[in-house]
Amino acid sequence: MDIASQLIQDQKGLPKTSGVYLFLDERDYPLYIGKSVNLRGRVASYLRKLNSQEERIQRMVHEARTLRYVETETELMALLLEDSLIKKYLPVYNIRQKQFREYRYLQLSDDVFPRLLMLDDPRHVHSNIYGPFRDRFFIQRLQEIFARYLGFRSCAEANPKRSCIELDLGQCLGPCILPEVHQAYAIASAEVVQFLEGQDPGVIARIEDEIRRCIQETRFEHAQRLREDLIFCDAFFNRQRFNHRFRLDILKIEARRKGVAGYLFQNGALKEVILRDGRLCRVGEQLDLFDLSIVKEDEPRFLLDRANLVYNWLKKNQGSVKYEFQESEGSSK
Repeated sequence: MDIASQLIQDQKGLPKTSGVYLFLDERDYPLYIGKSVNLRGRVASYLRKLNSQEERIQRMVHEARTLRYVETETELMALLLEDSLIKKYLPVYNIRQKQFREYRYLQLSDDVFPRLLMLDDPRHVHSNIYGPFRDRFFIQRLQEIFARYLGFRSCAEANPKRSCIELDLGQCLGPCILPEVHQAYAIASAEVVQFLEGQDPGVIARIEDEIRRCIQETRFEHAQRLREDLIFCDAFFNRQRFNHRFRLDILKIEARRKGVAGYLFQNGALKEVILRDGRLCRVGEQLDLFDLSIVKEDEPRFLLDRANLVYNWLKKNQGSVKYEFQESEGSSK
């Protein structure tokens, strides 16, 4: 029996339930890890009409030797387990682990006049990390917003010998040139931190006021650009507010209707699952496949990435679940 035939035979033994599946190579190391609400159907889709699959899938199936799977009670549990295992093993055929490596993070510098530093790998930084952001272009958009509405500097050197173009264009308060703005710049720095933690320091109101002025002055093209900034900031605040509280507090996800599971997270770790039939599943230390220690909990990016994962799942399932945060004991805002 050839390898493809063996894999086809193996997939027939998979259940039609939610869970995680792993294609393993000859060393029993994961080549690819995926999740599905129907394990058998999803794996069968890889093996069906193999010659018509994309080249990446053809190579993966050709190298695979065995299939393994882990059943889960719910789709979110499968999603969390898939994410943890991908980060643990970094399978060569998983696109997500490559995207994860491309994430960027921001840190406020400790300069006299702070600026934002972009980090590719924040493993050894344990505080004041913001992100993850999908790429450097998203970060550039953020910096444009900070400069345009807060006057926050983006230059690498805060001691120019002459006036810079950012100051001339009104894109920076100019603290390195104008002593009278030092206090205002300290306030702007605090507002940038607020912004990155999902708190609006008044940016939305400033944009809305400017839009109204543009409309009154019939500057409609400029008003449209401002509307794009408004949409960007609103979406950013919602996500960052969630991410910030996910790391610090207790998140309760409750079902809006019968037959839907509920969840309890504390500081990003899954603690309890209320199953569809009402049974309570306590996630114990030894059985907790979702505990952050499985993916090096000393690396802030793993927790930040999990917050994004849960946030996206909640948006997708907002019709069937609702959520609220409760402050954890000892948490500091």
